[in-house]
Order: sequence, then C-alpha cells, then structure tokens
Amino acid sequence: MNEIRRTTCVMCRNGCQLGVVFDGYQYRMEYLIDVAPNNGRTCPRGNSASIVLDHPKRLSYPLLNGKETTWDHAFDLIKKWHQDVKPEEIAVVYSRGAGAAEVGLVRGFAAALRTENLVCGYLEPDNAFRFRLSGVKSATLDDVSASRATLLVGDVFNTSPVAAKRIIEARYADKQSRMVVIDSIKTREAGFAHIFIQPKPGTEFLVLAAIAGLIDAKLKMDIDGIANRTGVPRQQMEEVAKVLKPGVPGLIACAATTGRISEPYWHSICAQILAFKAEKPFVGFGEALVPDGKMGFGKLKEAVGAGRIKLLFWFGGLHPYSYPELFPEINKVEFRVATSIFKPENPLPGLILPVPSEFEKTGKGESVWGEVKFEPLADPVSGTRSLAEIVRQFGTVQEIPGDLFQTVKLEEVTAQLTETVNRQLNASKSESGNLFWLLGRKEAIGVGGFFEPEEEILLHPDDAQKLAVTEGDFVKVKSKTAERQFRVKVVSIVAEGTASVGVNVHQNRTLFSVEVDPGSGEVKIPPTKVEIWRVSA
Repeated sequence: MNEIRRTTCVMCRNGCQLGVVFDGYQYRMEYLIDVAPNNGRTCPRGNSASIVLDHPKRLSYPLLNGKETTWDHAFDLIKKWHQDVKPEEIAVVYSRGAGAAEVGLVRGFAAALRTENLVCGYLEPDNAFRFRLSGVKSATLDDVSASRATLLVGDVFNTSPVAAKRIIEARYADKQSRMVVIDSIKTREAGFAHIFIQPKPGTEFLVLAAIAGLIDAKLKMDIDGIANRTGVPRQQMEEVAKVLKPGVPGLIACAATTGRISEPYWHSICAQILAFKAEKPFVGFGEALVPDGKMGFGKLKEAVGAGRIKLLFWFGGLHPYSYPELFPEINKVEFRVATSIFKPENPLPGLILPVPSEFEKTGKGESVWGEVKFEPLADPVSGTRSLAEIVRQFGTVQEIPGDLFQTVKLEEVTAQLTETVNRQLNASKSESGNLFWLLGRKEAIGVGGFFEPEEEILLHPDDAQKLAVTEGDFVKVKSKTAERQFRVKVVSIVAEGTASVGVNVHQNRTLFSVEVDPGSGEVKIPPTKVEIWRVSA
C-alpha cells in the first residue's frame, strides 16, 4: 500500500487536513475523515494540491530574461548586481508562499544587505485581519456550532468553503437561529440568510459601523447618512442589530475579496467593533496572513516610481506574477530577482528562481482556529532551491522573527472611524454615466485556473438588455488600467449597474488598480469603474 503523506492545506486559513498518495505515476488526493476541522471534506483549492505537485508548468531551473540559465550563473549575477548598488537602492519584498521561518530569514537577509526597504508584498484585503481589536474574542469551532445569531460579511463560503458546513448546520440546528449576510454580490450563502443586505459596492464597512452604532449609541454613527450612502434602509440595519443583540450566542464571520472591498482595514476593524459591541466571537476568513515589513508597499511604489530602487528581490511562491497590475512599476527597476513555483507566461526581464511549493515544505503557521503544522506532501521539484539556500549564498543570514498580529484598542480607533465615516458621507458622488462598477469574485473553483478559466462576466438582466447582449455573447471591458474580453453570463446576483469577474486568474486583475491610501499609506485594490460594450467573438 502506498504511503499517505498528510499536511495542513495552505490554500486558505481554515486549517483543513488533507493527504496525498503517489502511486508511482501520479499524485492522488486522500480524504482524511478522522481529523478536524474538515473531516475528509476538501474544497477545489485543497483538491489542487495534487495538481500543484507535478504541474507541467512547474519551474525547475532559473530563468534569466525568460531563458534557462544555471544556478551558479544566477548567483554570480546577483552578486555583481549587488556590488553595483548602494544599500538604500535595494528593496526586499516577501509575500505569500514564504512560511513564518522563511519570512524571518528574509528579514535577516535584508539586514545582511543593510537595507531598511523591507516590504510586505501580500496585497490581498484579507491581510487586514492581522489587526486585532483588543477585547474581541477569537471564535472557536465550538462557537460556530453554538451560534444562534450569525453574521457573515463578504463571501465567506467561497473563501473557506469547508467552514460553510458547520455554519449551515448551526443555522438549521434551532428554529430560533438567525443568519444575516452582507455582501455586494448575492452569493449562494445569501440563500441561507434570514436577512440579506446588498449594499452599494465597497460600502460594507459603513453598514457594519451603522449596526454597531445602533447597538451602542455612544459610537455616534450617522445612521441615516450611512443608509443614504450605502443604499441600505435604516429599518433593515435595525433588524440586524436586534438579531445580534448581546446575550444571544453568535458569531461574526468576515471575508474580504480583491476588487470587492474598498477599505480593507476598516472592513476588518468595523466587523470587530460590531463583534465587540454585540458580544460575539469573531473570525476573519482569508487565504493567508503575512506580517508587515519596515516599509509600507505604498512607500515602495513611490520609491520605485522615483527611480530610487535599483535592485529588487521579491520572495514568494507566485509573486510578483500574481500582481500583473504592478508590472509597469516593477519594470522601472534596473535589476530584478523573483522566486516562483511556476514558469510565468510573460516573465519580466531579470532573474526568476525556482523554489519549492508550500506543499513541499515543513513549517508552522496559524489557521483561523489556532496553530497548525505543515509537512511536505512530496519532495521538492528537482532543480528548485529553498529560500534558505538562496539567501545564504550571500553570507551569514540570521532568522529575525516578526509579529504577525497587531493589536488596536477601541478607544484609539473610534475617533478615526468617525472621521473616516464622515469623509465617506461627505465625499462627492461621481456620476457613473454609462460606466459600470466592476467587482472581484474569488470563487474556490477558480483557483489557479485549474478547474475554471474565469472567462465569464456576470451582468444583471437589465444591463444585458441595455447592452443588447444575451447569455454567451461577448463583451469588452475597459478600465483605466486594462481592457479584456469576456463571455456574458446573465444573472440577478449582481445589482443593476454592477458587473463581476473572477480574480483568481491573474490577467483579470489588471482591470483593477492598486491604490495607495494617502492617509495611511496602506495599499488597496477596490472595486473600479469600467466601460462595457458588445463585441463579436
């Protein structure tokens, strides 16, 4: 019998346990019914583990300007580039795909290079769940099962599909149980809700602030102003406040999707303020958490744009190739070194170094339910080198640990929240004219394009009629950053004037801009305005 190799799935933070068997020809998934939290169930993301291990596009040799080269040549070149620049002209970026110990090594690598330009390059909005509001209880699996008043914000079911079963079981365990869903797209989880709220794009955090303000008037939220701004009736928010009242066992669960959330930090904090006021445990579902560096990503963009960075290291499994929208800026850097597990379709000039995937590493991490361990499902692909092997080519590098979570206090954020809400309410409303709001959708089935190429755009029936298109027709979508063609799918889950595309496929992400908040310097990828028109296939 072939050995079952077990690990914790790395594709989201639900901490699912899965196994893989190699039968001498290919890798095959095994479903481990004896271990929580998934007890044998695995979503499309988890099921892609066996695909990742021996995918034909796995990178097994360094690339220089898109062509194969040797490791020795790659290291010699990096050392030469290093000699040609000053420490302040070097930036070191790390992203998802590097474990906690590896991030510590990257910190040590930056210190060895004597650069302060150490940057977190994981730009997904779910990374804002690193901010923890003091006094809010982290939810446990028992809390989920015991919940009789559940609020889901965003697309929780597609972010962590396996967690959906326990949430739905709690919803039907007691006739008195109530479930509320807040999302700008009416996803399938809305079908289980007693109350579904579909706010205007990017305004979910305002609705959360208003409901918290209805539970505790001391927050002094402008409820009617928020109702007008978000399009959500005051009465509906009052109904939710009653459902979530303190004293009822419940749960506040939150997800955040690229191109769907306008203010990631406030999306996370407002959900936690509501959890605090409603006396409910909180859980923020996402794909990964990556700690901050010494420099914010917005500052890196500014430094690159000003020509101050000449040598850029970017460590991670897929990055920067998950962010093609950043290529114009990255192209301004003279010397580029990136790691990747796959051979990029359109590689940037510079070096790309092959590294093992997360399924081929040992390490520790944090799921939403606590600490987890990772074990290799297979030996690393031949020709790859670990991050440790790479950085230690350049001398002694000590691991420097960093803090993953940042605690914020309610009294510190309350004034900032009031200011942010007022700024949103007073902002002039830009007329959309014939433009559409484009929202990102990150369905589990779309992971890596393995099972679903994400070539469809969702349009409301009334919008399809205005554009004179029907199901299966093709349209062009143009934002201020890109233009792409999609096949039309007519559905009523998106509101009129709103369209949605999948953002698992990297090229679709080019339609969305990477924006820098002028106040905080935080980076965000919010919904965007686009033109849409019919074209021939």
